[in-house]
Amino acid sequence: MRPVRLTLQAFGPYPGRVVIDFRDAVEAGLFGIYGQTGSGKSTIFSAMTFALFGEAAKAEQEAPSLRSDHADPDVVTEAEFVFDIGERRYVVLRRPDQMRPKARGEGETRSAHEAYLFDATGMALEAITDAARGKIVAEKKVRDVDAVVMEMLGYGSEQFRQIVLLPQGRFEKFLSAKTKERLEILRELFDVSLYEKLMAELKSAADEAERQVRDERALCARQLVAEGFESTDALIAGIETATAKCAELRAIEETGKATVEVAEEALRLAEAIEEKFVAAEKMRERLRALEARKDDVEALAEQARKAERARGLIDVEERVRDVEREVREAESAREKADGAAELAAREAEKAAEVLRREEDRADEVETLRRTSDELERYGRILEAAADSNWAVETALNEQRDAEDAFQAAKAQLTKLQETRASKDVVLKAARETETKRAEMAGRRADLDKLHLAAKAHEGALQDVATAQGAVEEQRRKSEAASGRAERARQNYETAEENLAAAQALHLATRLEAGSPCPVCGATDHPAPATGEIGGAGLDKAFRESREAWLSADREARQAGEALVGAQATLEERRKRLFALETPEERAEVIAAQIGREDAALAALGPRVDIAAAEAGIEELGRQIEELERKRDELRDCLDERRNKATEAKAARDGRLSEVPEDLRDAPALAATLKKVAGSLESLQTARTAAEKALSSAREKALGAVKDLESADKALADCKTRHQKAVEVFRTRLAGAGLTAEAFQSLKPAIETLDEDREAVETYLREHKSASDAATDAASAIGGMSRPDLEALRETHQTHAETLGRATEERIAARSRVDQLDRLRTGMEETLRKLDEAESASGPLRGLAALVNGQNSQRLTLETFAIGAMFDQVLEAANLRLAPMTSGRYRLERDLDGAGRGSRGLGIQVFDFHTGKSRAASTLSGGETFIAALALALGLADAVESANGKVRLDTIFIDEGFGSLDTENGSGTLDLVLQVLNSIVRQNRAVGLISHVPLVQEAIPNGFYVRKGIAGSNVEERGLV
Repeated sequence: MRPVRLTLQAFGPYPGRVVIDFRDAVEAGLFGIYGQTGSGKSTIFSAMTFALFGEAAKAEQEAPSLRSDHADPDVVTEAEFVFDIGERRYVVLRRPDQMRPKARGEGETRSAHEAYLFDATGMALEAITDAARGKIVAEKKVRDVDAVVMEMLGYGSEQFRQIVLLPQGRFEKFLSAKTKERLEILRELFDVSLYEKLMAELKSAADEAERQVRDERALCARQLVAEGFESTDALIAGIETATAKCAELRAIEETGKATVEVAEEALRLAEAIEEKFVAAEKMRERLRALEARKDDVEALAEQARKAERARGLIDVEERVRDVEREVREAESAREKADGAAELAAREAEKAAEVLRREEDRADEVETLRRTSDELERYGRILEAAADSNWAVETALNEQRDAEDAFQAAKAQLTKLQETRASKDVVLKAARETETKRAEMAGRRADLDKLHLAAKAHEGALQDVATAQGAVEEQRRKSEAASGRAERARQNYETAEENLAAAQALHLATRLEAGSPCPVCGATDHPAPATGEIGGAGLDKAFRESREAWLSADREARQAGEALVGAQATLEERRKRLFALETPEERAEVIAAQIGREDAALAALGPRVDIAAAEAGIEELGRQIEELERKRDELRDCLDERRNKATEAKAARDGRLSEVPEDLRDAPALAATLKKVAGSLESLQTARTAAEKALSSAREKALGAVKDLESADKALADCKTRHQKAVEVFRTRLAGAGLTAEAFQSLKPAIETLDEDREAVETYLREHKSASDAATDAASAIGGMSRPDLEALRETHQTHAETLGRATEERIAARSRVDQLDRLRTGMEETLRKLDEAESASGPLRGLAALVNGQNSQRLTLETFAIGAMFDQVLEAANLRLAPMTSGRYRLERDLDGAGRGSRGLGIQVFDFHTGKSRAASTLSGGETFIAALALALGLADAVESANGKVRLDTIFIDEGFGSLDTENGSGTLDLVLQVLNSIVRQNRAVGLISHVPLVQEAIPNGFYVRKGIAGSNVEERGLV
C-alpha cells in the first residue's frame, strides 16, 4: 500500500480541512513528520487508520472521539485517503459517529458512521474531487467497506498497526512480551490455520480412537454383567458348569427315549388290533346300510321296467301335441280375422262421420267464395291507382338512392379515417425507429470514442510495462553497482585501518617515557601499539583501494542516475497512462459491441421519410374534411327526398281508402287472395278425400267378413284332426297297461332310465362285496380281545411329555453352552481387536499429544510453525539490528523459557561483546528502541514475503528517536538512519514521526505540524 493523499476535516486537532499530499515525500523515500509534542503528528496516522479500517491508530480510542473540539458545529468530521496498491488506485472516505446540529429547530442529532470506497484507477490525483472520486466499489454499509479493504490489503487494523504503522512503545512491548501474547500477535499476521486445523483433526481422531476402544471395553463389561459374570474367568467357569449340566440332562433324555419307545411299540400293536375290530364293525355297518336300501332298489327296478314301456308312447304323444298346436294357431287366426272385421267396420263408421263433418262446412266454403270475390275487387281498385303507386315508388327510389349515396360517402369517410389512423401508427413507429436509430448512432459514436480510448490505454499500458521492465533491469544494475561500491568501501576501510595500525606501530617505537606524544601530547603512554612493523605495500594498497572505491562509487551513482532516468520515464508513462481514463472493457470487446450495434442498426431497415409521411397524413386530413362536407350535403338531400316520398304516399293512400291498410300493397293483396283460394281449395279437397275414404273403408269391411268365414272353416278342420290323434294315443296307453296319469308320472323316469338301471346293478355288486368282506373281517378277529387304547395312549403321552421336558432342558442347556461359547469367542476376538486398535492408535494418540503441546518443551504444532516463521522475522530483524548496533547484538529465539507457561517464542539478545545471551529486558532505553525497530522492520519484511497479497510499499515509525545517543552530533542515530536509508533503497518508503532536531536536520523531507490556539495545521517541508 502506497499513500497518495490524506484529507482531514474537523479531525483531532485539525479544525478545518487539511490536505496532505504524500507523492513527493514517498518519492523521496525517507521523510519525516515533525512538530511539537501534542501538535497532532500521530493524529495523521489515526486518520489514515480510521479511513481504512474505521478505527484510530490507538485501539483503545473510540472513533467518535476523533472529532475536533476546535471545529464549527456544522463542519462534518471526515477523513479521505487516496492510496495505491500496485497499479490500482483507490479512494476511501469515512465519517465517524458524530453529533450534528439539527436541520430544523435547535439541538443536535446523531449521524451514524458512514464509509465509501471508490476505484480511481487511471484518474490523476488532481481529478479526484468531492464530486468525482471514481467508480463506487462499496458504500454506506460499513461492514461491506471494511471487508473489501481488508481483502485488498491482505490485513486488518491490528496487523496494520504492527507492520505498517509502528506506534510509540508498541514493539518495545512486543519485544518483551510473553510467548502466549506474542503467539496471539503472530497468529493474526501469519496464516497458520492449516496447523490449527491439523492439530484439531489429530486430536479429534485420537480422541475418537480412544473413545471407541473405551466404549467397546465398556460394552464387553456390560455384556458379561448381563450374562451374570463379573469377568472372563468367571465366564469360562460358567461354561464348564453349563457343559456338565448339559451332559447330565442328555443321560436323562436317553433314558426317557427308551421308555417312550417301549410305550410306543405297545401302542402300535394295540392300534393294529383295534384297526381290525374297527374294520369288522365297518363291514357289518356297510352290510346293514345296503340291506336298508333293498326295498328302494327293488322299487327303482320296477319303475325302470314301467319307464321302458312308457318310452314307446312318446311319439304318439308328440303327434297329439302337434295337432293341439295347430288348433291353437287356427283359433288365434280366427280371433285376428274377427278383430280385423270389427276394425274395418269401425273405420267405415269413422269415414262416414268425417264425410258428415265436411258436408257440415258448406257455409264456410260459401264465405270463402265471397271473400275471394271481394279481394278481386280490391285488386281492380289497386290497378286503377297504379299511377299513384308509380309516383310513390319513384319517390321511394329517389330516397333509396339518396340513402345509398349518403352511406357510400359515410363508408368512404370511415375508410379514410381508418387509413389516417393506420398511417398515424406507422408514423409513430417510424419516429420511434428513427429515435432508436439516432440513439444507436450516438452509442455507436460513443463506442468509437471508447474503442480509440481503449486502444490508447492498452498502448499506454504496454509502454508502462516496457518502461517497468527497463526500470527493473536498471534497478538490478544499480543494486549490483551499489554492492560493488559497498565492497570497495569496505576494502578501502580495511586498507585504511591496516595503514593506520602500521603508522601507530611506527609512532609507538619512537615513544619515550615522560616525553609528549607527537599526536595527542600526553606524557603517559599506558598501552602503546605493539607488534611487528610490516607496512610494506600498505600505502599503495590504501591508494588503490581508495581509487577502486571512488570508481565503484562513481559507477554506482551513474547507475543510480540511469535508474532515476528510467524511473522518470516510467513515471512519465504512468502519468500519461493515469491521464487516460481506464476503459471498462478491452478494445476487442468494444469492437465486438460496435459490430453488434452495426447489426442492430441494419436490423432497423432503411430510413423512413418522416416529412413525406407527415405530408401524406395532412393530405388525408384535407380529403377527410372534403368528404365530411359532402356527407353533410348528402344527408340534407336524403331528408328532402324522404319528405317527398312521404307526400306521394299520402296522396296514394287517399285513393285507396276503400282498401284495407294491410291490403293496399299488390303483393300483400295477391298473397291474401292466394291464401283464401288455398283455404277454399283445401275444404273442397277434404270433402272429396272423405268421400273416397268412406268408399275404401266399406270395401275393407266386406273383405274382413270373408276372411273371418275362412278362419272358422280352418279351425273346424284342426279340431277334427285333434280328436283323431287323441283317440289313437288312448288306444296305445291301454295296450301298454298305463293310464294317462301314470304315463305323465313316468316321464322323469324315462329321462333317467339308463342311470336307474346302472344304479340297480351297482347295488347288487356292492351288496355281494359287503357280505363277503363282513365274513372275512369276522374271521380275522376270531379269538382276540379288544385293547384299551385310551390307557395305552395316556401312558405313551406321559412318557413323551417327560421326554419332551428332558429334551427341552437339554436343548436349553446346550443353547446356554453355545451362547456362552459364542460370547467367549466374540469377547476374545473383540478384546484382541481392541488391543490391536489401541496399539495401532498409539502413534496417532502420541502424535496428537505431541502436536497439542504434550512434549518436553510444551510446544504445540501451531507454536512450532509460528516459531519457524518467527525465526524468519528474527533473521530479517538482525539484518537491520547489526548495522544499527555496530554488529554488537543479535536477536535469538529463546526455546527453553521459564515457568510452566507456553514456550517457544521467547526473545533473548546475544551480546557479541560478552559472548553471552541475555534477556531483552536488560537493554537500555535506546537499545530497546533499536531492537524493537529492527524487530518491527523484520516482521514487516517477513509478512510481505510470506503473504503475496500484502504490499508494504510504505511504513511509518512513530517516535523513539530521542532515546538514541549521539556522538559528534549523530552516533547511534546516524546508524539507525543509515539502515532506514537502506530500506528506502529497497523500493520502500519510510515515514518518521519525531520531534528530535537531529532527525529533522538529517531528514528535511516531509511535513511539519504547527500547533496553534485554534488548532493545528500541516506544512510541507522542502525536499532535497
